[in-house]
Amino acid sequence: MTEEKELLTILSEAEYKKLNKLLRSRLGQPKKQNRLSLQSDNYSQVSIDTRIRITNGKAELMQKVGNWKKITKGQTRTEISAPLPDNAETVLAFYQIIRNLVQGQSVENIMMQYESYLWGNEKFEIKLTHQFGKSDAYNCEVEVFDYSLKPQNLAKEYNIPIHLPMKKKDFWRKWNKKVNLSIDSLSDQKLLNIIKKYL
Repeated sequence: MTEEKELLTILSEAEYKKLNKLLRSRLGQPKKQNRLSLQSDNYSQVSIDTRIRITNGKAELMQKVGNWKKITKGQTRTEISAPLPDNAETVLAFYQIIRNLVQGQSVENIMMQYESYLWGNEKFEIKLTHQFGKSDAYNCEVEVFDYSLKPQNLAKEYNIPIHLPMKKKDFWRKWNKKVNLSIDSLSDQKLLNIIKKYL
């Protein structure tokens, strides 16, 4: 179990491309990360976020605890993670269990797909992300591991534009409808095939 202290900013495609060049020139070659996230989000419950995540071929069951609005303020949330077997059928079964547990009128079952570039050290990490599915979107996360640092100050130091997600209740629902695929629209076989691509 770890704590996160991070800042999330939404970028335009032009800002993403410009920042990618700038960070490469100042911090060198980044690590590349490909990720699939299978989520059942309950928008009436802002303090718990549970999902299946596959990152560079490694699957895990993951939960974040703490108000999601903290990511707009550079505050902390707790992250709990447990590895899963790198088997597509097992990953699908775990996701189906999550989906069955998370019920209600405010629930959306969504698939998030990312290509990210990461720069950092033992004190901080900057993650520049291209998100895709229905359409393309871009963002940047500044996370600090040394809590004497402030994500906002690092963003300023590296000329990262700060456009915080809107605080309106339906911001992320609109985001998901525009950017991400709805798992409800996919058959189990199609979902399984996508999972296999990331393992």
